[in-house]
Amino acid sequence: MSNPRVDILLATYQGAAYLAELLASIRSQTFADWRLLARDDGSDDATVRILREVAACDRRFALVEPDGIRRGPAGNFGLLMERAWQDGTDYFFFADQDDVWHADKVTRQLQGLRDAETVAPGPQLVFCDASVVDARRRPMHSSFLRQNRLPYNSSQPLKTLLGRSFVLGCACAVNRSLVEFALPLPVEIASHDWWLALCAACVGQIHCMDVPLLEYRRHEANASAAAFWKAGSGGGIRRRWDVGWRSFLRSLDQAHLLRDRLHHRGTARSEAGDLLAAFCSAVDRSSRWQRLRQLRWLGVPALDWPRRLIYDLCVLRDR
Repeated sequence: MSNPRVDILLATYQGAAYLAELLASIRSQTFADWRLLARDDGSDDATVRILREVAACDRRFALVEPDGIRRGPAGNFGLLMERAWQDGTDYFFFADQDDVWHADKVTRQLQGLRDAETVAPGPQLVFCDASVVDARRRPMHSSFLRQNRLPYNSSQPLKTLLGRSFVLGCACAVNRSLVEFALPLPVEIASHDWWLALCAACVGQIHCMDVPLLEYRRHEANASAAAFWKAGSGGGIRRRWDVGWRSFLRSLDQAHLLRDRLHHRGTARSEAGDLLAAFCSAVDRSSRWQRLRQLRWLGVPALDWPRRLIYDLCVLRDR
């Protein structure tokens, strides 16, 4: 494929404070043959005005007109994925409104996807690391993955993904084959990037580029779900537990939804499909201690001990 169709999907909400920097970094990409497809989720700040101003001077920008429906981050990205899929997009990138991309991000991840397809045709996800900066782009850490202690089992990523995601949406790129399987996005999923990673672990492959290709801006309004117990970190222990508990329940919902989709479409690798089915069977047990013992026997989810302790407490809580 000599001229692939590349789309950058941007879901915005109240993003005026940082949006201009993101758009400038995307317009400065060394790979220039892309389309940016954006949809705002009902902002009342200057977000839409900024998008319209840039679109007026750059024909590569396309806006999905507001429909008055608040969809949330996953629903917003899901709608953008469906629109891009219908338009024949080959490769999909996901942008968060508050980050800054390195100039070679699209070039390097696109090459990574195409190299992966050459070796193994089928669903592919390539994600990179990110440097962490504060609201004013002052350096906080050179690696998002290392700062958040997000190692994973590269040979069996599903074992980790059943408990938490290690993939940032803004750091990943996927091919059309993966999007074909992932759509439609169920409304019950924890996040669009976690769902894409789970799908890739079951029917395709996940590849990590161990290099930061963007600046991940850390501020109070972050909506990342890379580690559910980090959610709500500004609201005290009770707040963090409540938000984490809801995310835990959503992680179980999306595991069951993925199991059912694999069953209906018959596309899972046998090992991944068997593991997912066993996981769902374990968490469905009526006895809380049986749930925990079965999960421990399966070795899932593969987490470090602090996260595993929190996860076990969630498993033991009566749903």
